[in-house]
Amino acid sequence: MKEKALLLYSGGLDTSVMIKWLQEEKGYDVVTLTLDVGQEKNDLTAISQKAELLGAVKSITHDCTSKFAETFISMGIMSNGMYSDKYPLSTSLARPLMAELAVRYAHENACGVIVHGSTGKGNDQVRFEVSIKALDDSIKVIAPVREMNMNREEEIEYAIRKGIDIPYGGKYSVDENLWGRSVEGSFIENIGNSVPVDAYRWVKPLDDATDTPEEVAITYENGIPSALNGKKMSLKSLIIKINKLAGMHGIGAIDMIEDRVVGIKSHEFYECPAAITIIEGHKYLESAVLSKRELKVKKYIDEQFSEMVYGGLWHDPLMGYICQFEQTMNEPVSGTVHLKLYKGNIVHSGLESNNSLYDHAASTYGRGQTFDQKMSPGFIYVYGASTVASRKIRNKQFQEISLEE
Repeated sequence: MKEKALLLYSGGLDTSVMIKWLQEEKGYDVVTLTLDVGQEKNDLTAISQKAELLGAVKSITHDCTSKFAETFISMGIMSNGMYSDKYPLSTSLARPLMAELAVRYAHENACGVIVHGSTGKGNDQVRFEVSIKALDDSIKVIAPVREMNMNREEEIEYAIRKGIDIPYGGKYSVDENLWGRSVEGSFIENIGNSVPVDAYRWVKPLDDATDTPEEVAITYENGIPSALNGKKMSLKSLIIKINKLAGMHGIGAIDMIEDRVVGIKSHEFYECPAAITIIEGHKYLESAVLSKRELKVKKYIDEQFSEMVYGGLWHDPLMGYICQFEQTMNEPVSGTVHLKLYKGNIVHSGLESNNSLYDHAASTYGRGQTFDQKMSPGFIYVYGASTVASRKIRNKQFQEISLEE
């Protein structure tokens, strides 16, 4: 009886090539696992049929969009998850969930091997393998693209020889989920070029974005979006809605030079309209309900969260403590934020929160102010005492040195 391998199967070029390679070169019976994490136009039935046509002994599909939204994206929102302050961790957040389900289905189907489609130069190989091994280090992990050492052109040639359908004509490598879309390859690899228009799918290029501004009101409860324009909805539904709204206004296109985990720089293009909009609203609400010290410490922890998610360390024990901190810090982050969307810009249009620390009477320069300005001189004296004293001594020291010279 042949050994069975579970292949994380997207239906794309890399993983389709792998079914044949695992059968012919490794002698495995292949069980495919296709996970729906919210990718656009995801026909699970068609993908399953394609896997079976290519020789998979079993094809499994699993819709995990709600789990992805409620457990992983929600933590990304509470933590303002943005790698290098630009990329909202869309692909990164999905990988630990996919690893968890891969281990689960590997156990259920007696597969001692899990196979993924990552290259030897990308981040996903790290994310998948660290997570899988952290969950069950007895499972063997194989990355055929890495083992075959094929470039993309060679993969396409292999696919043509084996009669394998090539999505997108092989021009781009695309990864999509509920929280964002990443596009690599082709002209994008040349940093001397702008991102080609045909790489856009979710976001309207600014020249094509609608000319009429649109205001949205996002309500947050303990840091998590719960309503859009006053209408209660699930986080999954809210993200889908904002993806469309913000995308029409040219919001969410991210063109960045990225530092990968493996130590090389890459030119990346992401489309994350809902993620950019929701995190911007969350940060604005935080600025009103958290104190200066809370914001300072939280910003540091947010950065640690983003670095660990990006680096594939979701299942590191430290992440549990970070998530506990973020959940606690988000307890007062409730209220409604108004945002105006227009031509790639998100403009703050006000907020309401019962937990706001903003005191109008203390802040106003008009009538009714409650701040006693007569107290300020004493504060300035105490606050500046160290600076004044040290500057006085330094001036004397420097003057003496100057005279000696």
